[in-house]
Amino acid sequence: MKKVLTIFSIIVISLFVLSLYGWMVKQIAKGEKKFGVFTEPVKFMYTFPDIFKQSVEEVKSLPKTFIPTPKDFDPINNLEEDLLVLTSYTNGRKSRAVALRNLKNDSILKEWTFKNARKENHRIVNPILHPDGSLIYNYYYQPSGLKKIDSTGNIVWTQKNLLFHHGMNLNKDGDIWASTKIPGWKATGMYILGGKKIFYIDYTIAKIDHKTGEILFHKSISEILTENNLGNYLLKSAVVKDPVHLNDVQPALKTTKYFKEDDVFISLRNMSIVLHYRPSTNELIQLIEGPFINQHDVDFLNDSTLVFFNNNTPVDIPLKGATPHKKKERVTFSGKFYSNIIKYNLKDQTFSAIGDSLFIENDIYTKNEGLMEFIDASTYFVEEQNQGLLWVIDDDKVIYKNVFKSQHKGHHHLPNWTRIIKHYD
Repeated sequence: MKKVLTIFSIIVISLFVLSLYGWMVKQIAKGEKKFGVFTEPVKFMYTFPDIFKQSVEEVKSLPKTFIPTPKDFDPINNLEEDLLVLTSYTNGRKSRAVALRNLKNDSILKEWTFKNARKENHRIVNPILHPDGSLIYNYYYQPSGLKKIDSTGNIVWTQKNLLFHHGMNLNKDGDIWASTKIPGWKATGMYILGGKKIFYIDYTIAKIDHKTGEILFHKSISEILTENNLGNYLLKSAVVKDPVHLNDVQPALKTTKYFKEDDVFISLRNMSIVLHYRPSTNELIQLIEGPFINQHDVDFLNDSTLVFFNNNTPVDIPLKGATPHKKKERVTFSGKFYSNIIKYNLKDQTFSAIGDSLFIENDIYTKNEGLMEFIDASTYFVEEQNQGLLWVIDDDKVIYKNVFKSQHKGHHHLPNWTRIIKHYD
């Protein structure tokens, strides 16, 4: 009997509490009464389903500039010294930020905000913090052009005559060598194959005056190839409409035995080649091809050595294989492939891989984009772009692995060609 009375009492009290809660909700919702310290907790409780639904819908509708962070993600940070990087990310539906960050303590030293993104997936890629304190940036492939703002945020110049994309690099004078193309997406290249005209997207390289934004040099990739009897390289690509796909222009900062100051090394992804080109004399010095496929990012390791970020992937994205044979024993295993770094010795024209086993061990692979930058002879930074992972590797040991956390729980930012900043006052 005592147990029955206890249950009955609990039911009565519960009904009373629910009735009281319902009455309070009605009064608060209508704005007729407030209940002191209980007002906000009650309001949160009755609005929670809407908040939860809104959060779910927000996550579902996040642009691709946000990446889901694995629940078991385990960052590594064994950096002993400051490591400054310049990065960009989405901080609002039509707002973008560029930030100077210190990876050692995950702090932001300086941040620029731009509230003029036309679409939610538009990205600021590979911005440049100029030695004079100004910032040079563009929206990836967008007609808004390349812009320079001074240290106080005022626009110095805008260059809209070209579309800017992928990598940009400074030469010794502070001028900008950029990956560019003619505005619009209509074909600007054509060849005749078997009597039929084939139109394709051509790309150009450009040198921009850092003081005025004036175009100092502009050259079509197709012109460079055809002027050197290499036009048939346009047929090498599996992508007929986009056989070139320029993604980096790296200028030489000095003259050595193997290159001259302001020579440029041009990365053409869809041909899996790198061109050593001399703009001053319109000479193609060398066409480099080897054990790298759909590469991005060409850098100098020293006065006689280049390094390439080797995506090591087919150009067919997404990857679509054939249907496997029913009998497993008839399927030949051909190996495990990941991205890596390829070192090219200009002296003897030989190739070697850097960090190949480490990339495999840590599943470092990005189908497109991606970059590396050497901090010193044995330490380098890697942006695994598709996954949004950032790595620092020293003597084949991972000393840093992390992501740029975003404002959306469970998601991190897509990196946009992060740039190492070695000198900053």
